[in-house]
Amino acid sequence: MDKLIERPHYLNQLIENKDVDLVKVVTGIRRCGKSSLMTLFHNYLAASGVEEQQIIHINLESLKYRHLQDYLAFYDFVSEKISENKRYYLLFDEVQSVRHWEKAIESFRLDYDVDIYITGSNAYLLSSELSTLLSGRYVEIRMLPLSFKEFLRFYKFQENVSLDEQFQEYLKYGGMPILREYNFNEVRMNQALEGIYATIILRDILQRNPGVEQLTLEKVVRFLCSNIGSITSPNNIGNVLSHEGDLQNPKGKNIAGKTIEKYISLLQNAFFTYAVGRYDIKGKQLLKTLGKNYLCDMGFRNMLLGYRDADRGHILE
Repeated sequence: MDKLIERPHYLNQLIENKDVDLVKVVTGIRRCGKSSLMTLFHNYLAASGVEEQQIIHINLESLKYRHLQDYLAFYDFVSEKISENKRYYLLFDEVQSVRHWEKAIESFRLDYDVDIYITGSNAYLLSSELSTLLSGRYVEIRMLPLSFKEFLRFYKFQENVSLDEQFQEYLKYGGMPILREYNFNEVRMNQALEGIYATIILRDILQRNPGVEQLTLEKVVRFLCSNIGSITSPNNIGNVLSHEGDLQNPKGKNIAGKTIEKYISLLQNAFFTYAVGRYDIKGKQLLKTLGKNYLCDMGFRNMLLGYRDADRGHILE
């Protein structure tokens, strides 16, 4: 296995919160590096003198832990590894795989001397249930794909490749860490992005929301990809797609803006897009309508639509 590359911006946030009586919640799109960050933090703990048996590190998407789908089984399994009179560090990847996991997390806090770190790929992780149960007792660390600075740390370029050319590669392929393995093989990199995209759409959105129409959702994704940096409203998106003949209900009417708004919200919950609201300078408040939506990573846009350098202004925004 390749040596993990440091991501100090995020690792330092975990270190700064070490032993603070808050659950540390790392959120972000699938495959952006959350599990690697947990491993980096595990290594940091071991290097700082924490005994290995005091670090309980579990990736709950691994089939090794398929029997821990219920919070009671999860609680019992972890509790057996905890002994009295020692402080334990609990690191749980993709904790949303466990039903009612938040009940187990809160019980660990109450019953043992522990410091807890969890990751998740969906904003449901911080839904009302968790907010209620752990109200004021967690800190969220939002993880993104690689910044350009991190991109330069991840990739090795020939000395004759200029910084501008390296930046071009970043704009084209984006910052999903897994792409490093393909060494700028465009076909393989796009295949990897397609796999991540399909997983986000299928597992994080469609499986959790049975009423969602996949074709409509993907039309909305492509619209947002095509209109980066543009002020949009759900009603306008619905009207545009309906006029193109893409979105019509059985009675021939345009799909409501509320449906589009719901689909955009689901994309935000999967950390695929981020919304930016308009700010009224005079009134000093955020306006509720006509915001902008940005993709978490440009690689997905280029994979879906093809790379167009003429769009650099929107890409940079």
